[in-house]
Order: sequence, then structure tokens, then C-alpha cells
Amino acid sequence: MALRLFSQKGFKGTTIKDIAREVGITEGAIYRHFRSKEDIIEHLVERITGEIRELIREEVLTKKDIRKQVDSLIEVLINYAFDNPDAFRFLTVYHILRENGRNGKLPGNIIIQLFREAYAGGKLAVSPEVALSLIIGSVERLFILWELGLLKMQREKLIEEVKEVIEKALFDVSDSMRTG
Repeated sequence: MALRLFSQKGFKGTTIKDIAREVGITEGAIYRHFRSKEDIIEHLVERITGEIRELIREEVLTKKDIRKQVDSLIEVLINYAFDNPDAFRFLTVYHILRENGRNGKLPGNIIIQLFREAYAGGKLAVSPEVALSLIIGSVERLFILWELGLLKMQREKLIEEVKEVIEKALFDVSDSMRTG
């Protein structure tokens, strides 16, 4: 319940009173489990990023080829976003998928490391940061279009189109761009 409120109203717009009302308990009951609103946020961040990290480890990192890893990453992120809209919206609101000093626990840290290794090995045509931005940004924008009801495409078709476009961007760029 708190996740939905935070994802819709934002951190500042959601109060402990809102959460208590939504859950049907007293504010005191919330404080028996959490020290503060920030503690609730931290708990949600840990839970959601843990779910995504696990999906990345199971579905992406088990693949040996970077192209298959990218394809799997796109599937994982799109499916997670569409199947868990409150959690994904929460992540985008707080920009959790990017590196921000959480000691390598965030999904973005795992992805950027994967891309750094591929780039260093000459298997990725663009910088790791650009690759991460293209994928995360694409999924975030598509999610917004889906939430607004502007995206009518079947999910499988959407995933295939995104894979095709991202693969062209990450792997088919001329070598001159990489060295430029």
C-alpha cells in the first residue's frame, strides 16, 4: 500500500497518516515496524532492487553472449515494469536504477559493470553509460506511454521491436564512433 502511495504521490506528498489510512491501521502501528518514512522508503528500495537484482542474475548474467544478455535484460525490465507498475514507477521516481552510492547493490550497478566488461572487450559499440541510458530510458518511456494508454502494441511485439532497435544502437554502430 505504501508503495502505491509513494509511486503516485511521491515521497514528499505521502505522509505516515496517508499510509496508515490506506492500510487501515494507526500511525503508531506503523512506527512499531518502521522508525520513519525514510525507513519505509529504504525497506521498499531494498525489496524492489533485490527482486530486480535477482532477475538480472538469473535471467541475464547466466547468458554468455552480450547480445543475449542485452535481449534478456530488455525482457526482464519491460516485463517487470508492466507486471509491477507501482514498483517500477517508484523506481523511476527515485532514480534507483542509476549508480548513486549504494555500494553496488542497485541493479544499475550490475548492468553497468556488465557493459563495462563488454566495452573493454570490444563487444559493445557505445560507452557503457550510453548503453545503460538507452535501455533504461527506453523502458521508462515505454512504461509511461503504456500507463497513459498510448501504447496499444502486444507486449511480445513491443519487446521484439525494442530488442531490434537497441541491438542496432549497441552493436551496429561504426567503429569510427567508438574511437571518435
